[in-house]
Amino acid sequence: MIRNLLLITKLSALVSISVAVLLAQAPRTKTAASNELWRQVEIIRTAKGVPHIRAQNLRAAGYALAWMQCEDYGTATPMEILSASGRRAMVEGYGQIESDFIVRRYRAATLAKYDLLSRDVRDVYEGFAAGVDHYVEMHRDQFPAAMPSDFTGRDVLAIEIIPPPLRKMRQFINRINPPAIP
Repeated sequence: MIRNLLLITKLSALVSISVAVLLAQAPRTKTAASNELWRQVEIIRTAKGVPHIRAQNLRAAGYALAWMQCEDYGTATPMEILSASGRRAMVEGYGQIESDFIVRRYRAATLAKYDLLSRDVRDVYEGFAAGVDHYVEMHRDQFPAAMPSDFTGRDVLAIEIIPPPLRKMRQFINRINPPAIP
């Protein structure tokens, strides 16, 4: 009984901390320039579906690359960025909170170094985020109701830094070393 109370207290504390962390995040805003990136690109696909991008700048090229990935892979890219932003539990529920906490720990180091990247690299990341945001907005019916469309270049960079979700690691381990079934 006492163990159950301690467990409930710990879970309540974790939920309270996660809500505080999420609320403490700076509000995310979009610029008018991000909303108009689609005007700065042309995507041409060959007869075999191979895409070619013509872009006026690197931010627009990042936008087009994100849009094409979303067209080709559906919700996979936006959901991966959602995971990298440490907000998957907000969309999919409590089962994702452990992964969100781990992601946020790795993310802090990433965000601290983001401004050290060259302007060109940041432009690609920010354009990519804008492309994903626009895709989510245009295809709301494909995503969970709480799916945000306010990703940033920092969220995109975090994809390259964070470890895979715990669920995927557990599945991998179980494939290599299946649990014994009595």
